[in-house]
Order: sequence, then C-alpha cells, then structure tokens
Amino acid sequence: MATFQPFPRLPFELRARIWALTVEPRTVDISVSAHYLDGRKALPVSSTPVPAPLQACQESRRELQKYYQRAFSELYGSHGAWRRYVWTNLDLDIISIGNGWYCDIYEPIAPLIQRLQFEGEISSSPFYFSCIKRLLRLFVNAREIYVVCKDGLSAWYGALEDHYWPCGEENVWMIDPEDNGRMMKATEVDEMMHREFKEAHAHDGFDYDTGLPLEGEELERARKNCANHACRWCCECVPPCPQSLWLDVLR
Repeated sequence: MATFQPFPRLPFELRARIWALTVEPRTVDISVSAHYLDGRKALPVSSTPVPAPLQACQESRRELQKYYQRAFSELYGSHGAWRRYVWTNLDLDIISIGNGWYCDIYEPIAPLIQRLQFEGEISSSPFYFSCIKRLLRLFVNAREIYVVCKDGLSAWYGALEDHYWPCGEENVWMIDPEDNGRMMKATEVDEMMHREFKEAHAHDGFDYDTGLPLEGEELERARKNCANHACRWCCECVPPCPQSLWLDVLR
C-alpha cells in the first residue's frame, strides 16, 4: 500500500477523523490459559491481533484509545504480578469465548459484553444444557448472541424455547461451521426445521403439530406432494420406500 506522505500536514481534526474511521467490528477470540485448569488464576489469551492502527504511532494510539480499551485483565487475580489484557471495542466487537464450559471465570466482565459468540454441541452431553443456561445468565447485557453449532443447525432446533436469551430471540444467530460458516437467525432455523419435520410426518400420514392422522384435504395435499416431486424423506428411508408403497399407505 502506498504511503500518503502529506498525512502529517493535514489538520489535526481531519487526521483524528481518519483514525476514527479505521475502527471496525471484529470477532475477538478469548480463551483461558491452561494455568486455570491447573487450579491457578485465569489468564486471558487471544489469537486476535491488536488493531494495526492502534500501533501505528503515538497520535493514532492516543486517538484510538477513545474507542478501544484494555479489557479482560479482571480475569486475573494477580498477586503483584503484571496483568494481561486484550484490546477491544466492547461496543462493536463480537467476543468469542470458545465452548463456554468454563464460563464462570468471565463473571467479572460478563455484564460488559454486548456481542457474544460461543460454540457448542448441544447434543454431546446432558451437562451442556445446564452449562448454556449458566452462560446465558452471566451475559445479561448481551444485545446479540452468535452460536457456532458444531453438531449442525438441526441439533439446536427448539433452543430458543429451552433457554432464556437476554438479547431477545430475534437477535440470536446460528452459525454452521460445516457449511462454510453459513449464518441464520435462530428464528429462521426453527422455521426451517419445523417445515422439514412437517414434511417428514406428512410422509408418514400424520400432522407434526398435533400427532393426529392426516385426513380429507390435508391427506390429498400430502398425496399430491408425494406424487409431484421426489420426497427427500423417501430417499433417506432404509431400506428405501417406493413411492407406490407410500401412496398405498395414504389410500
């Protein structure tokens, strides 16, 4: 990138505005050092680099400290030792805390976090359900929450109803790491899965919402849908169920 030589000769107000325009939202990874797992104090560790403009010169550092702050040093109850910190903009940055298993250590700073990201496998352990509840109780002021669904979006179907989300259900986003990081609102995930489950139950001749057998017009619609297109649920049956057999069931 070419150097803009006249930059130092610009009016200070303009230079300050240019420094301010370098501030942009980031995803800041925060994890806990292994010392915490050994029973010692927690040290915040981040793989996210310090914003480059913050280290450009004295003027940029002075101006950008209006937007960035030294955060997470509260996690380390030092005994005269130096305190480790991470440069963050808590108004803009998404704070990613990994799997959230050790979420209790974030209690001193959790109320400051406005945009939270964590990853999880909700189907992996019954204990993880209570872990999520504890995590969401800590981050009471989160305005947006991003969940990296390591076990797939479908595993998180119904999570909006199972937990209290401090940011409101409309501000919860699900991320599928197996699908190039595809991101959907949690409400859209629930709607998508509800449609798919309705199709699956209709394939078996039942209404998903009530569990009752399909009758009349609904039965005819199910028969027509199955006859007009290849139902993906048929393809997943083991062994595969011929469409003709399915139509016999509907009759």
